[in-house]
Amino acid sequence: MKKLLTVLLLISSFSVFSAHHEEAETTEKEHTYAFAYNSTFSIPAGSQPQRVEKQVLDNLATLEENGYYNCGLLRHQFGGERAYYSYCYFDSWEHFGEINDSNSAAAREPVQLYGDHTDHLVAILERNMSSKRTPYVLRATYTFGPFLTANEMRDRARLLFDAYNRAFEGCVLAEHAWGPELAWYFYCGYDSYADFAKKSSVLMEIHESELADAKTDVRNHSDDLMVRVK
Repeated sequence: MKKLLTVLLLISSFSVFSAHHEEAETTEKEHTYAFAYNSTFSIPAGSQPQRVEKQVLDNLATLEENGYYNCGLLRHQFGGERAYYSYCYFDSWEHFGEINDSNSAAAREPVQLYGDHTDHLVAILERNMSSKRTPYVLRATYTFGPFLTANEMRDRARLLFDAYNRAFEGCVLAEHAWGPELAWYFYCGYDSYADFAKKSSVLMEIHESELADAKTDVRNHSDDLMVRVK
């Protein structure tokens, strides 16, 4: 009898686990990852980064409760602004409207521990990174000459993105939708700085052999190397 109960419990546990796994896979497949809500939280001079980090993580937990999904948090390591960079995905502008119309702003905001703060809504044009989250992320930002049409700017961005995508074996391409700058963003993951060195060398080879004489009309370009927090 005990053996029978044990077998039944094992079967029940396996069924519950399988159902949960299938539900998670179904939810993942239902999402389109068409847009992202990106935020930057600068770390003020003399402050404790861990306090800023905790506040941003709390904010991400609230955003996920409200309906955004697959949120993440990155921290400056090399590059421009000393800051935390958060992101969350949403499926469509209708989805964005549902989230923000059904969740009213907090009546009393917590004490602000970060310095400057910006939000940027971007459209995801390509998402080639694997579902595995890498411990490090490169973000390359490009803007182009104002004499180009929107489609010409997008073509230039895709030309450059193709090099990063091949060198880093899968990247994400995002473009400005609403926010502070008309720019294109490439997000590429790497597992270590030895891995970065290898992939960076491939990128340099592609640049020298294919892009060094190409008319890309780049106006501004910046790189940020970031470490993953969440």
